[in-house]
Amino acid sequence: MASDEDSNAIALKQWIARNGGYFNPDTRFSKTYSGFSVIAKEPLPFDSTIVTIPFCLAITRNNAVEALAQILKAPALDSWNERQCIASYLCFHRILNGGSLHLQHYHYVQTLPTPEQLRTGLFLTSEERELFQGTNMYGAIRDREQEWRSEWSRCHAIVAGVNAEWADAFTWKLYLASASHISSRAFPSTLLSKTPSLVSSPSTEPILLPGIDSLNHARGQPVSWAVTYPDEFDNVSEPCVSLILHSPISAGSELFNNYGAKPNSELILGYGFSLAENPDDTIILKVGGSDADTKKWEIGRSARGVEGLWAEILSLVGQTSAEEETSYEDELDASSMLGEMVRVVIEKLPRPGRSLDPGRIRPEVIEMFRTYIEGQRDILDSLLAFADAKERTAIEKARSEGVDIVLEG
Repeated sequence: MASDEDSNAIALKQWIARNGGYFNPDTRFSKTYSGFSVIAKEPLPFDSTIVTIPFCLAITRNNAVEALAQILKAPALDSWNERQCIASYLCFHRILNGGSLHLQHYHYVQTLPTPEQLRTGLFLTSEERELFQGTNMYGAIRDREQEWRSEWSRCHAIVAGVNAEWADAFTWKLYLASASHISSRAFPSTLLSKTPSLVSSPSTEPILLPGIDSLNHARGQPVSWAVTYPDEFDNVSEPCVSLILHSPISAGSELFNNYGAKPNSELILGYGFSLAENPDDTIILKVGGSDADTKKWEIGRSARGVEGLWAEILSLVGQTSAEEETSYEDELDASSMLGEMVRVVIEKLPRPGRSLDPGRIRPEVIEMFRTYIEGQRDILDSLLAFADAKERTAIEKARSEGVDIVLEG
């Protein structure tokens, strides 16, 4: 019986196997509007290894620079950051159509989503972006576009100095797609250690792991990454990393990875999807009126993480020294300031219930917008509740000191 699996997906699996890796034969790639999902062809038991790749198939800054240096013969690549190096390396697979011995990941690149399939923040249409006017997301998209365009311009200048035809093909759209693949698929280099971890450190770099990155995200999915090093007791010739799923999967069900706890702001900006009622949602707030190096506070649902913001507001309104107990006057002023600040942010938020034309705004973008706004409003409502609770506490403190507080309204 002929397979209905996409030919590029089949070629990716065969390429991984030829290079000493493994892709579970009881899985298959299935096309979606955003690229591929991975489906179980047969029931998979607990602790199934889905994919294994040798370290040599990872795309890192170092091997990207080595390949680009051979192609471009340019000395200035050391000044490029990790994203510029890896994104440009991916781009040249498209520009040269794999026609270079220095480009080793052609079959992987062929399975990556096209620009038309991407829904990350920078691939939203201008009308879709305007939905987020008045939110952190709107500014984050603008800032990222400025940063990445600047990076692309510097890369493009080097390419143009080598080959005009390559420079014509090295478009902003192509670079943006490649940079978006990094933002949505990269793992920290700590995953390739003897104790693999998704926790980043100052020395961590983004890397791409072909095949390992094929599975979509599900929050809380029990998975692990196992690293195997060669020794005298097995036939492993070089270090390998494996993705293992710890839950049984029924035939026909999608297989999921777990990217870790991420708010919808990060998922939309860098991955192109969102989660309904995401418990990891956050909002970024800062207190106006302070200096240019204003501290930014990341607050989650149920006012998680509000303590630092509250302490800063108290310090701005406070009349008591750090050694003294905060006065009820300071707490009343601080709760009023916090409440007013939050109400201003709420007033700027777009209305999620407004009618949106699916002919002009893509349905999946409408869903991302509504889930994002729900999370932002829920967090802000919890901050209002926090401010109200602080106000009540201050009133009780005043009464204990013989002062009866009467608030207007």
